[in-house]
Amino acid sequence: MPKPYVIIVSAASVDGRIASKTGYSRLSCPPFDLKKLHEVRASVDAIMVGANTIINDDPTLTPRYVKAVRNPIRVVIDGKLRIPLTAKVVTNKEAPTIIVTTEQADHSKITQLMNMGVEVWVMGKERVNLKDVLERLFTEKGVKKVLVEGGGHLNWELIKEGLVDEIRLTISPYVFGGAGTSFIEGEGYPTTMEGPRLRLKSVNVCECGQEVIINYVVERCCSSI
Repeated sequence: MPKPYVIIVSAASVDGRIASKTGYSRLSCPPFDLKKLHEVRASVDAIMVGANTIINDDPTLTPRYVKAVRNPIRVVIDGKLRIPLTAKVVTNKEAPTIIVTTEQADHSKITQLMNMGVEVWVMGKERVNLKDVLERLFTEKGVKKVLVEGGGHLNWELIKEGLVDEIRLTISPYVFGGAGTSFIEGEGYPTTMEGPRLRLKSVNVCECGQEVIINYVVERCCSSI
C-alpha cells in the first residue's frame, strides 16, 4: 500500500507517561525541545492527532517557533466527532484541516464543519481505518511525510497496524505515576516477539541538560500484520 513516512514524536516522563492523571502534558522544555518539535512540524506535509488531544489541549498545530515555507495539513482522527466547533483546528485558518470520522458521527455536525471550511472524511463504520486514511493522504493530497502528535491510543493503533516508520521520544525529568496516560495505550503484546522491531538511530541530550532524546527506526512491523 502506498503511504506517507510516519513519525511519532512525543515527550514522556521517566515512567513513560505523556500526561498526568489530570491530563497535564507540558513536558518539553520550551527553548529547545519544543522548538525541535516545531522544526519537525515545518518539515512534514501533515500533522495527525487524536480527538482527545484537541479536546484536552486545543492546539493550533502550526510550526509557530520556526519559520516554515507552508503550514502542514492538520489531520484529526475523531471517530465519534467529539471535538468542539470552537477548537482552534476548526477556527484557525492558517492551515487546512481534515477531520476523519466514521458513520457514527452526527451528520448535522459534519455539515457545520464543512460550512466552516473544514474537510470531513467518513472512513469506517465504527472505527476509523488508519491504513485507508494514510493511503488517501498520500494519493489525494500528495502527503509524503506525517508527524503524529497523538495520545496513547492513536500511537497504539498506528503501531499495531504496522504503519509507523520512526519514533522520536523525549524523556523528561518528571514522574507522573500509574494513573497517568502512557505513551502507548492499548492491549499490548504478550512478548517482545509480537511487537515491532526497533533499531536505535540516535541518542542525544537536550541543550537544557535535563532531557534525553531517543530516536528509533521501525525495521519490522508487528508479527500479526
